[in-house]
Amino acid sequence: MKKFFVVLAVLFIGILFAGCTSQPAAPVATPTPTAVPTAMPTAVPTAVATTAVPTTIATPIVTATPTPTPTPVPTYTITFTQTMQVLNGPTAYVKAGTMVIWANQDSLKPHGIQAIGTTTGKYFGTSDIKSIPYGKTFSVTFDKAGAYDYQTVFQPAVIGKIVVT
Repeated sequence: MKKFFVVLAVLFIGILFAGCTSQPAAPVATPTPTAVPTAMPTAVPTAVATTAVPTTIATPIVTATPTPTPTPVPTYTITFTQTMQVLNGPTAYVKAGTMVIWANQDSLKPHGIQAIGTTTGKYFGTSDIKSIPYGKTFSVTFDKAGAYDYQTVFQPAVIGKIVVT
């Protein structure tokens, strides 16, 4: 029985040494991309005439089309002041396509405007009061000729008109 354990121990040590002395596995080589030749190899001249026709590859020239600069929208600003003045208004004469801007520069209270009539109400989106808090604006682009009536609110009411030509 002793011999059996001795043989088993020697076998175990032999297997252990065999595993320790083996070479580590070589790392797997990762293929590296190689450049593909872009030029055709030069043909070796022969005594026999070839029937191959040389070809030329034309690369189209792309020219950038400049982006047109948008035409700025003309604006006209009507300003409410702290001294209850309406600067540049309340009546304004503008060309079609002009954006009329009502600006509140009165830090003490809000101001507002209200459309008078359905034609102006369509431009304002409604005939309801458009409140303009301090530092904010309300704007409308008038694109059709005509006269558009409105009135100021939250201050002594002033009737105004935007005349579009």
